[in-house]
Amino acid sequence: MTTTIFHLAAQRDWEQAEAAEQVYFPPTFVQDQMTHAAGDIATLIKVANQFYRNLPGPWLIIAVRVAALEAQNIVVKFEPAAPVGARDDHFEGSDAVLFPHIYGGIPTAAVESIGVLPKNDRGEFVDPGESESSR
Repeated sequence: MTTTIFHLAAQRDWEQAEAAEQVYFPPTFVQDQMTHAAGDIATLIKVANQFYRNLPGPWLIIAVRVAALEAQNIVVKFEPAAPVGARDDHFEGSDAVLFPHIYGGIPTAAVESIGVLPKNDRGEFVDPGESESSR
């Protein structure tokens, strides 16, 4: 079972919720009735490049502990890709992936770590573990 899942958040949205000491909800929550996440960083990067590459950032990787969500009665279900707001929900290979959908927001107490999702010189999101020379 996956113990940590990953959510992509615009830094300004995350910091606004954090400063207000509120649970974070993405801008698409009302429409989607869930918070989208990925089971690993590689999948999160694919999603980021498909849907968020041309949107202003910076963007954050929010690593979330599933057990901490469940301890607060927030349900996490692994399901097929679903639309993100009005955006098409598929990218190459997404039909073979089950995505963790968080049926609620993300409380800061459930967060394991936060890091910036960097872009390379071509404007593509890349793994934060890659060195500058490999970008």
